[in-house]
Amino acid sequence: MSEVKALLKTSGLHCRSCSMLVDMTVGELEGVAEVRTDHATGDTEVRYDTDVVSLDRIIESIREVGYDAEPVA
Repeated sequence: MSEVKALLKTSGLHCRSCSMLVDMTVGELEGVAEVRTDHATGDTEVRYDTDVVSLDRIIESIREVGYDAEPVA
C-alpha cells in the first residue's frame, strides 16, 4: 500500500453541491481513502493508494462530471 496525499485546483465549482458532486465521484473510485473539496477556494485534497488508482484517473473522474482539475505543485 502506497498511500499519498495530493492537492488539486478544481475549477468550475459554483456552490457546495458542486463540491459534493466532486467528492462523491472521486470517493467512489477504488483506492481513494478520503477526498475533500472546497468550492470557495477550488482546493480538492485527496488521499489515495497509488497501487490501486492513479492521480490521472482521479482528475479524469472530475472532468467526467464537468469540472477541471490540475495538480498543485
